[in-house]
Amino acid sequence: MYQVKAVKTFHGHDGHGWECKLYRDGKRVALVVEDGWGGGLQFHWDDQTPDIARVECRNRNYDDTINTFKGTPEQARLEAHVLDLPQIDSPFEDDGKMYISADVFVDDMVTEALYTKDVKKLLKKLAFVKADGQIYHYNSDNPQTRAVLAKRDPDAVILNDMPLTDAVTKYREVAG
Repeated sequence: MYQVKAVKTFHGHDGHGWECKLYRDGKRVALVVEDGWGGGLQFHWDDQTPDIARVECRNRNYDDTINTFKGTPEQARLEAHVLDLPQIDSPFEDDGKMYISADVFVDDMVTEALYTKDVKKLLKKLAFVKADGQIYHYNSDNPQTRAVLAKRDPDAVILNDMPLTDAVTKYREVAG
């Protein structure tokens, strides 16, 4: 349903920042910016024009109550989608669970897109994970290189031989 595209990173004032285009069902709905200055994400809604009437949006406050405010129709759709998502694990909450916000939802998609981009770049070489849990690579992927790898480290997991989603999962596992 939702996806991010055109993710660009940059150095911000208080850390790294990024921007992306947010799509719903293949249609661009917003430009989202993490400006690197701290604070929440900035959503620049494509339907935020004078001729579009503001509608009621609902999201969850940190104390688990529902907050109501006026926003754009696309903002209302995103907030409704996020409001319906199940709780996720959290080390910060007493019960170990928390609801996510639109900020966390989009940030998680951007993080996944950045990991996928890193893995695609890495897979241009022969990339593998050794038993020590570290990622290594050889500049070329050919039968001779694979033979050397098989002899030197027979337990190595070759990322190039996995579906991309599995390679990204393994990369995230070991890259931390």
